[in-house]
Amino acid sequence: MRPGLALKRVGVCVLLGLAACEGSSFLTLSNQGQSERETMSAHLLTASEYNATVQDLLGVTSRPADYFPAVSASEFDANVGVLASLSQVQSEAVFNAARDVVAKAFESPELTARLVTCTPTSDTDDECPKSLVKTLGRHAFRRSLDAEEVDAYMATYHKARQSLEMGHVDAIAHVLRVMLSSPSFFLRIERPGKGNSSFESTALASRLSYLIWGSMPDDELLDIAESGKLDDDAALIAMTDKMLEDPRSQRFVSQFLGQWLGTVRLSSHNVDTSRFPQWTPAVAKAVEAQANDFLSAFVTGTTPWKDLFLAPLPANTVVQPLLASDPATLQRRGFLMLPAFLTLSSHSDRTSPTARAKGVVTSLFCTDMTPPPGVVTELPPQDGPTPKTVRERLEVHRRNPSCAGCHDMLDPLGLSLENFDAVGRYRTLDEGQPIDASGVYEGTPINNVSELLPLLAQDSRLGACAPRKLYSFAMRRSLALDDEPEVTRLASTWNAGTLRELLHQVVISPAFRGHAKETP
Repeated sequence: MRPGLALKRVGVCVLLGLAACEGSSFLTLSNQGQSERETMSAHLLTASEYNATVQDLLGVTSRPADYFPAVSASEFDANVGVLASLSQVQSEAVFNAARDVVAKAFESPELTARLVTCTPTSDTDDECPKSLVKTLGRHAFRRSLDAEEVDAYMATYHKARQSLEMGHVDAIAHVLRVMLSSPSFFLRIERPGKGNSSFESTALASRLSYLIWGSMPDDELLDIAESGKLDDDAALIAMTDKMLEDPRSQRFVSQFLGQWLGTVRLSSHNVDTSRFPQWTPAVAKAVEAQANDFLSAFVTGTTPWKDLFLAPLPANTVVQPLLASDPATLQRRGFLMLPAFLTLSSHSDRTSPTARAKGVVTSLFCTDMTPPPGVVTELPPQDGPTPKTVRERLEVHRRNPSCAGCHDMLDPLGLSLENFDAVGRYRTLDEGQPIDASGVYEGTPINNVSELLPLLAQDSRLGACAPRKLYSFAMRRSLALDDEPEVTRLASTWNAGTLRELLHQVVISPAFRGHAKETP
């Protein structure tokens, strides 16, 4: 089993305190040397996954995880910091969130009716509450409850009716609060499976739903998983396509592509509005929406990933004022000309050619650009009576021999974008001087970014990087050395086609389906 959280079920409450543990299944670290078939891996729901799950489960619009204590993470690795997150502070946050979102749902008669679909015929009628326990538990835990779990939650229900003197609806709300306080809810626990699978079939349904929807599987997906039909490649691909047609698949764009390419940071990106008054909250939101629309074409449309630098940009009326100064000869196309990318790769008050270039080389080409220890990465400050352009300041910076090597590769790419300011508007001057966007990129002279884009589109690293990112996101962990053959195979088979086609290859891969034993 790869590094992660290996767990086993125990009969005591060790994570959330006695009040929150009632009626739940709880987990602790497995004993060293315990057999692999007896252990379970677990993935902590991210903040966005937690919010989406409570919204889909309860019908509320609440976002309680926005206020959870921060959890350390390494890109898509959902296991980093898991143990630290299960602290007293985190447990209180989870317990309070369960209390608040359930209360919010049961304030609404419509949502209450959706959750409580039957009424007992008498005080001794267990058929109705048991059916609700099974249904709500299946949704909350993303699997059918064990008989002992049903008995435990029924005991919680009866205690609420008798000792706490709650009515039927309030007792069900109480049971639901306990369920949402359980690690079986806020952790995606992959319990051991049968046959050649290392986890239960419903765990595959959860992997698929959190990959594409960023949330819990629905009843249809759980039913198909429990029937064993997801074992078939064609059925798994067909279900993936069906899920991509659902509006919830936009979460894949925002959570995978948005996190990978940084667009999720637009709402918090600092822009000096005294210098760029065009940047307003409405424009920031529209810029992110335009980027998501652009990226969606690679997922649900027919645009191949190899066109990332060349595909046309979607129109957006709110973003249009940022494009008003574009010359008639300029054709905005590709990810690098999106105001989203141009803004995110800038400082609050000026452009950053180095950051823009690194955004391509490190994020899109998966090339490490970590500077050597002790190297100063900041440009020298302005000095003298005449302000220097960014290009001039870069030329001073690269005189340091330890900086020149990286800048020989980065500067031609970053400086080609200097005609776009810190919020993506076209300009011809920097500090009153005409902008020079020319350079030599890997031996080829270029005059501007339009001449650079075809060169970037031909770079094989573009098609090799995306499989690495998606495979890591799908597996919710950093890649290991023995993943290399699989990601190499994915890149070769996919050949920078659409992201839908890459998704097909990832979901039928042995590791994603749990058909390959994970090694230490």
